[in-house]
Amino acid sequence: MSEFFRQFFRDESGAITVDWVVLSAAAVSMAVAATDVLEGSIGELASDLEAQLRTQQISDSFVQFTSAHFEPFYQQDLLTVAQAEQLFTNANEMTNSAILTALENGISAMNAGTLTDAQMAELVAVASVAYQRNIVDDAVIEQFFSDIHTV
Repeated sequence: MSEFFRQFFRDESGAITVDWVVLSAAAVSMAVAATDVLEGSIGELASDLEAQLRTQQISDSFVQFTSAHFEPFYQQDLLTVAQAEQLFTNANEMTNSAILTALENGISAMNAGTLTDAQMAELVAVASVAYQRNIVDDAVIEQFFSDIHTV
């Protein structure tokens, strides 16, 4: 029996397999440990990046006041050009997220028939900015604000 054990301990067949198993287990263990260490940091980084992107305002210098978007209000003496330009400036200072929310709420009020003329003028200003920034599908703008889309 002792000869069997001596021969068993001297036999090197399968030693490479054992080496690869040990090395593979070590590599997997290191990957799992690295994932545990980085998991919280990566989630926090992604959250911070998302918050920055949502609040970041890209240069809007290409967005210009278009008086023609407010033509129906001028014809009914509801607005002057200066008032329309101020509404547009206020809308252009909004973030894209705020514009989308304002459009959603305004269109809902428009469909419900509860929108006043002043609120409609504000909504047209927001829609004008949204159209020029290209943050709303043109079909939506065309459906609710055909005067803006054609200008």
